[in-house]
Amino acid sequence: MAASPGFLLGTDYSEWLPPNVSHIATDNSGAIYVLSGWTAPCAVCVTKLSSDGKTILWQNQLGFQVSAMAVDPSGGVYVIPVSQSGDTSIYVDKLSSNGTGFAWKAPVPGLPVTGYAPVLAVDPQGRAYVAAFSDVTNNKAGVVRLNTVGSAVEYTAQVTGVPSAIAVDSSGAAFVAGVGFLARLAPDGSAGFHSTLLPVASPFALAADSNGDAVLYAGVTYLTSVLQRFDSTGAIVSTHNIFGGGGGLALDAAGNAYVTGVSSGAYSVRNSLATCGAALLSVYARDGSLLQATYIAGPASYPSPIVATGPNSAVLVAAMAGPSYAPTQAGPFAAATAGADFLMHLSPNSSAQTFPLACLANAASFGIAPVAPGEIVTLYGNGLGPQQGVQTSATLQSPYPTQAANVEVTFDGTPAPLLWVQDSQVNAVAPWSLAPGQSTQVCVSYNNVKTNCLTWPVAQTAPGVFTVDGVYAAAVNQDGAINSIDHPAPVGSIVAVWATGLGPITPPQSDGTLVDLPLPSNVVVPVGVQAPTPIFEPCHQPYQTCPAPYIDFAVTYAGPAPYMVAGVSQINFQVVDYAPAGYQTGAIFVDVLGVNSLGFQIHYVAGK
Repeated sequence: MAASPGFLLGTDYSEWLPPNVSHIATDNSGAIYVLSGWTAPCAVCVTKLSSDGKTILWQNQLGFQVSAMAVDPSGGVYVIPVSQSGDTSIYVDKLSSNGTGFAWKAPVPGLPVTGYAPVLAVDPQGRAYVAAFSDVTNNKAGVVRLNTVGSAVEYTAQVTGVPSAIAVDSSGAAFVAGVGFLARLAPDGSAGFHSTLLPVASPFALAADSNGDAVLYAGVTYLTSVLQRFDSTGAIVSTHNIFGGGGGLALDAAGNAYVTGVSSGAYSVRNSLATCGAALLSVYARDGSLLQATYIAGPASYPSPIVATGPNSAVLVAAMAGPSYAPTQAGPFAAATAGADFLMHLSPNSSAQTFPLACLANAASFGIAPVAPGEIVTLYGNGLGPQQGVQTSATLQSPYPTQAANVEVTFDGTPAPLLWVQDSQVNAVAPWSLAPGQSTQVCVSYNNVKTNCLTWPVAQTAPGVFTVDGVYAAAVNQDGAINSIDHPAPVGSIVAVWATGLGPITPPQSDGTLVDLPLPSNVVVPVGVQAPTPIFEPCHQPYQTCPAPYIDFAVTYAGPAPYMVAGVSQINFQVVDYAPAGYQTGAIFVDVLGVNSLGFQIHYVAGK
């Protein structure tokens, strides 16, 4: 990942927020607006904070639930109330500037209440834009623009699809996104482009910059997201695939995109302000280059943090606290514990402390878990090695080296065999001497400069199956073909997959050596391979279905992989004929000691 030089955010302060924060925003003065609710002492409130986070300037208790909120550059706050029973209208309320009551309330004609929540945006002039699904028969959404005082509709337009996000640029052009589409309306409401280039993307967030570009942050699978920038004609300017689920999105005055996400796995980071955790903030320049990718200190793994930008390049992140969160200042809200919401305020800081070695993960699953002896691990950070990656090699007579391109990785001072070294990622094999139940100090040295070290727990096993995309296993069919949708495994054939982190082997092998014949064996052997049948059976509860029991796949071999580095295991199993004819994929689970489930999928053709 090529990083642009000279960009580095640092944390100015962090503090607790009120419970259940769903939206944050800033205005041109740097004031912070927080929408929170559902619990006492303020059931649903909009709170305005000073830019330093220390003072509540006002707090407006709305008295109703809110489905959308937007803030204009002057500090005008707009909300869409959740419709009450029997009310078929959508309304926009603008809060008064002193936080007491409302400046105006306006119905939005032509947009009936449906099962889909309306979305809201405001432009620099203070005009409100509302989009909502309005025509089920024709799959149409209505877009309405209200004037600055809410007294009149300036235009009504339509786009195809169910809207889930809306944004407006400085000219008044509106962008509307939903599953599989992005549409643009000209400032007068006339139709612009309607892009169907994202048939599988489900938008998390949408933003527009001063150049008239739209930036879309969308989910593709439950493991991956995509960030795409479009110009005013609908052409794609840049695309970034992002590991993990989203997420918040905000743009600054320069058009840089700030995105947040969460995942149970590790990330590739750049100038990280914290060591590995559940959440990440990444910054991409207008030209698509990565500026910074940092872990967020102390958040829980769910939900994803939300983000906003303000004047002087300020960045705000709100997240749910995990057990390790500790604020840097006592703000105006009551102190809380894990599970509560907190605010981080960041800004450019060239002297901010970063962590060159940010995270350690299983190299197969990228999961963050204790390390096992012999496990192949991936270390993430920056400054870990050369910009151009170097892949090492081994033979039966010569093990993998413990130094490559002036890089060395140690576990409690013991050098680890190296498989790949590069600036942001190093793949290594954990020494067999690690003691389960203890912790180990993991350090990287490059050009004789030592990074920070990670203190990491050690377990007997930490299994992970190698995949090609986080879902489908890197599997080989019995005929030697790589398992894929074009080459599914026939029923009754043998499929091979590979894993790491299955613990010690006997007889013991030296660090970094290739496994030779006669083959050793794993001390801890996978007890079975199972697959859930795709056929669903009725449950005893009404209106529910329950999956049929798991089906056992016969394991024909489970042990060290021949001629691979000691620490890689091979699992061969026979595909069972149990699924409907033509079924070409299956979720498979490898059980280690009946406890650790390693989920992956393969392609196969069933016969029933």
